[in-house]
Amino acid sequence: MSERYLDNLLPDFGEYSLDSFLDSYRQRAAKAAETGEPVRPAPPAQTAEAIAQRSRQIVMEALGETLSHHQAESPEPSAGPGESPVPEEPAPPPKSRVHISPDGIITVDLDLPSQEENAGEEPLSAPEDTAPDPEEFDEAVRPAWETRDEAEGPAPKRRPAARDAGNKGKPASAGDRFLKPLVRMAAARVARRQMQKAEAASWPDPVDVRETEEVSAKQANRFYVRQLRPLRFRLRVCQFMCIVLAWISLGLPMAGSLGASLSVQAGVSMILLLTVMMATLDILAAGVRQLFELRPGSEALAFLAALMSCVDAAMVMVGYGEQLPFCAVGAFALTAALWGEKLECTARARTMRIAALSKTPSVITARQTDRGTPYLCRTPRDAAGVVRRSEQPDFCQSVYAGAAPVLLAAAFLLAVLSSLKGQAAHFLHTLSALLSVSVSFTAFLSFPMPYSMTSRKLQAAGAAIAGYPGAADMGRARRVVISDLDLFPPGTMKLSGINILEGALVDRVISFTASLLAASGSGVTGVFMELVNRRGYELVQPQDFRCHEGGGLSAQVDGVQILVGSTGFMNLMGIRLPQNMAVRNAVCTAISGELVGVFTLEYIPVTSVQDALVTLLQGRTRPIFAIRDFNITPLMIRQLFRVPTEGFNFPTFRERYRLASAADSGDCPASAVMARSGMGPMVDAAESGRKLFNACRISTVISLAGSVIGMVIMFLLCRAGSFDTATAGNVLSYMLLWALPVWILSIGQSR
Repeated sequence: MSERYLDNLLPDFGEYSLDSFLDSYRQRAAKAAETGEPVRPAPPAQTAEAIAQRSRQIVMEALGETLSHHQAESPEPSAGPGESPVPEEPAPPPKSRVHISPDGIITVDLDLPSQEENAGEEPLSAPEDTAPDPEEFDEAVRPAWETRDEAEGPAPKRRPAARDAGNKGKPASAGDRFLKPLVRMAAARVARRQMQKAEAASWPDPVDVRETEEVSAKQANRFYVRQLRPLRFRLRVCQFMCIVLAWISLGLPMAGSLGASLSVQAGVSMILLLTVMMATLDILAAGVRQLFELRPGSEALAFLAALMSCVDAAMVMVGYGEQLPFCAVGAFALTAALWGEKLECTARARTMRIAALSKTPSVITARQTDRGTPYLCRTPRDAAGVVRRSEQPDFCQSVYAGAAPVLLAAAFLLAVLSSLKGQAAHFLHTLSALLSVSVSFTAFLSFPMPYSMTSRKLQAAGAAIAGYPGAADMGRARRVVISDLDLFPPGTMKLSGINILEGALVDRVISFTASLLAASGSGVTGVFMELVNRRGYELVQPQDFRCHEGGGLSAQVDGVQILVGSTGFMNLMGIRLPQNMAVRNAVCTAISGELVGVFTLEYIPVTSVQDALVTLLQGRTRPIFAIRDFNITPLMIRQLFRVPTEGFNFPTFRERYRLASAADSGDCPASAVMARSGMGPMVDAAESGRKLFNACRISTVISLAGSVIGMVIMFLLCRAGSFDTATAGNVLSYMLLWALPVWILSIGQSR
């Protein structure tokens, strides 16, 4: 296809040439000079020409595949008299990337050849020092026939401009006029198809996005806080409707036709249930989505129960029913779902607040020993992953995801079996009754209710649990690792005396002692680092570092052996201490087998740590003291904190270092986040998480048992025709009684 024939097929975008652009600019400049308006300077000629060429290339590339097909089908027009055929360019067109914005705007980005390939040609882009202004660029790309002036009035219509001498004076043929709109439409469809293929190939996997992207805890806290206010309002509306429905279902005194007519009661009940359904549209939408995806859950059960209650109420209103529909049960189920959503939103807001406000964040992670025994430990890192873990489904949702299909199939099967025994006229009412009892109220409260109460309790302690996964980690773990800083946080240890023996260099003794303690990660490192920084000393790099089972440390520094340990360790190594220096809580240093210094320490017990130790003694979680400070012994803990240490586990120093090193690594997901240091928040979170895990599992069992037993009882009553017993009021009372143990269990575990 020749260039001039291609020009007839292209949409008319105006004359994108340098001369037409400059002529239009001169006209606007002259008109502005007459009216006194300011005139912007014209962009460089090179920029204007580049804009013209680039506009033409974009339009040609957008036609794409359509022009190629048209080229194969259309004959080549003959050249005019005295003209030679226009040669085809051998170079392939530049590659393009087509994008379509949400507004429907098509953008084509070209990968233009490099400057070496275009040597000798005019560049398509302006140099950096002559880059046009955005407003000037808009004026440059705008066709001249679109530029109007108020004084001139509307611009006259333009005919397609001829682009070579051969086409001058030759009007477009009828075939060209007919083909141009078809080619434009086909080109747009081709560009859109190419864009969709490119997006499908380049769009990342949703699973990868969830694994790599996570909003911050501060943003999550703001989101949940904003959701609380509308949830409270919707919950109040649903609660009021449920009270009225319970009054009608229980047969309490009612005035007028409402107390005398069953159809009126059914109509009012249906209206109230529809109001509750309107207030819980998000829950109904979740249930519908589960049904369409063939993965029904508790929301799908609640949706079907409410829908069948409305159908049953409509049948009663037209005279095809003799019993009050179960609208109250469906409304209570939806209200319980909304209440559970509000409780979980409140708990998540508290959790995100703790994770966002922590200045020195640390998390509790769950790990396993070599024997596969799970244990908990504190890891000093940020709360990454807490938002994602808090939003994962809980145990009850997972159980109902597997039980809901069975309950739905059982409800339809039992309704059919009941109708075969002479109760065919009551099929809809029986099906509505079975679906109403299939979804327990506690299915939506088994985890949110105790989780909300636990989060409120832990918020005062400066800790929060990362949803059900965090509670499951703590519930399965029976051990918690206690480190040096858990027993004695920063500020509870201080130097009470420094004794440097005669002939030893003070800076050398302090530097060597601090270096070995820092390499061991002992809790007293902070005290010695403060001493080193205050006196301006420097640490050294120890070589051949070892930790002995007696709690002492040894290393080589500049070819000299350094020993650091307690007085007992020095006696084991054959180094005798003077009588006046043989104290309990001391750090002794020896160089080349000779004692050079004794540092006396004072440990200050904290009341919160004492309470935490008492909680561990009374609870089922057992501590593992991974203490690297050789001065902290069971005898010292018993004397300072006044608690028995018979049930405490003090492993060997090799195992202590292994557990402490594993705790410092951040390769495990966070089970809880703490905004305060010390042993108290960690023990409270561990015990509360274990209780929350057990409460959720017990509540789930109670909820599922209530659903199964209720369906069996309802089937037997409907099959026997005892509809006067299987009333809406009795079913509502039955469902509320099964929710009472869950409420009591939630209150008991939060104390």
